[in-house]
Amino acid sequence: MLFDFSPNTPLQNFKILSQCLIPRPIAWISTINDNGSINLAPFSFFAPVSLEPTILSVCVMKKSDDTIKDTLYNAKTHKCATITIPSPQDCLHLQQCSEEFARGISEASELGISLKSIHSNYPPVPSNAQCAFLCDFYDIWDFQSTTDTLLLELKQCFVDERCISETTQDLRLVFETLTRTGNDFKVLKDL
Repeated sequence: MLFDFSPNTPLQNFKILSQCLIPRPIAWISTINDNGSINLAPFSFFAPVSLEPTILSVCVMKKSDDTIKDTLYNAKTHKCATITIPSPQDCLHLQQCSEEFARGISEASELGISLKSIHSNYPPVPSNAQCAFLCDFYDIWDFQSTTDTLLLELKQCFVDERCISETTQDLRLVFETLTRTGNDFKVLKDL
């Protein structure tokens, strides 16, 4: 069967892509709200775009009232964001953070998610973070649709020391990550 990727069928397009492009990494993005609190939201349409400069893309759908999501607004306004790669134990908090909160409300505070700062110039991450990308705002691709694409430039990568396995030949990072496959969560790990 052939599916037409028409601009008139964005929900169908999303459903097809989300079930065919698997597994998808999850970007658990922390940004700074205007009131100084921390916005924490997961996105599974997330991928590298370029190596030099190192640009990551995040597809951000609009809120149910057709306004832009806090993550997009905050990254553009405050010029930075931190992307945590979630672990399996983050699954419940990810699901809770994906609900719509009023602008300026901190998901971390409301849900009791403990945060830690890994760099004073970037938003904090969940305290159990094993891997996080410290990013500067780069651009927004506005396709005049239900989604915008947030482009972030990766400046530094945090990896928990317990996840680093160095050998004489290479640097190897070892940790379990939570991914999306269709509507489900899966754990990605070495065999």
